[in-house]
Amino acid sequence: MAYLLDVAAKTHFPLAPHHTFGRLANSVETHIDKPYVSKLHAAIEWNGRQWRIKNLGLNGTWINGISLSQGDSRDLNIHDEIHFAEQTDPGFIVADLTPPTDMLWPLDQPVDQLRPIALSRYHLLPDANEPELAVFYNEQTQQWHCEALHQQNENEQPELNDGDLVQFGNSHWQFVRAQIYGPTEAKASRHLNDYEFIFNMSMDEETTQLELHHQQTLDLAVRTHHYLLLQLARHRAEDAERGLDSKSQGWVYADQLAAELGVDGTHLNIQIFRARKQLADCLPDTAGQQCLLERRGGKIRFGCEKFKIYKGDQLTLASPYKNC
Repeated sequence: MAYLLDVAAKTHFPLAPHHTFGRLANSVETHIDKPYVSKLHAAIEWNGRQWRIKNLGLNGTWINGISLSQGDSRDLNIHDEIHFAEQTDPGFIVADLTPPTDMLWPLDQPVDQLRPIALSRYHLLPDANEPELAVFYNEQTQQWHCEALHQQNENEQPELNDGDLVQFGNSHWQFVRAQIYGPTEAKASRHLNDYEFIFNMSMDEETTQLELHHQQTLDLAVRTHHYLLLQLARHRAEDAERGLDSKSQGWVYADQLAAELGVDGTHLNIQIFRARKQLADCLPDTAGQQCLLERRGGKIRFGCEKFKIYKGDQLTLASPYKNC
């Protein structure tokens, strides 16, 4: 999420993992329209540990007044001043050197209040209390998606591609795809279906606490959206008792589920988004996050295979899997 300050323009811009500077407009990330700047003048690159700058042009690059000849490179530090070919030009200042990450880049924030949003699997924006949209990553397709809160058609989850614009909270952002393989490129050691979901419901069904069991217990506390998951787990268990196969179990129309929960479609989506976000935050390195809630043709279901439902101290329903 590194970025530089363009001193002349008084604006910041993010660095690509391999970011080039030069006069050849269609071949570099940052175009510098000066006759003494080379077509491909310099490159700043993340090498897995740090950011380095390499001079590629014949007319030199200066870092804090020290010249780099053609082919020379050096590590960058915060507040370094960079000049290409001509030291009297305003140049650039290194403002941030954190590792590259997919992000939302602000387009209308003051230069002294810049707050990019580093993306990490699932986000409710502008915040989880009053969300307008969800931005989330699908590890199967290695693709980011953006879903509006009021949206009822689950098939309309537009993909986010590098440079796309995103708007929420009266602010405008640009999606920057910095990582080649996405934020979950490292092979996950666990899958969501490794976990057993234990729902602990009060006798009056007013509160629902959720625990996840796999070698150890993860307490997700009491949340309103846990009752949504519980209700869908009930439908899945009931379908299993009726003899439906695993792929057919638990599918419920979204408007039916909303009626069962006593909420409208918008509040149903809020609960769905919050359930997904909590899992993504609690299990950031666990694959199969899309299994939590599956949607198709206006229907939704609880997609995880292992669960138990307790009302008070009594086990009332459980999934039919032997390894539960």
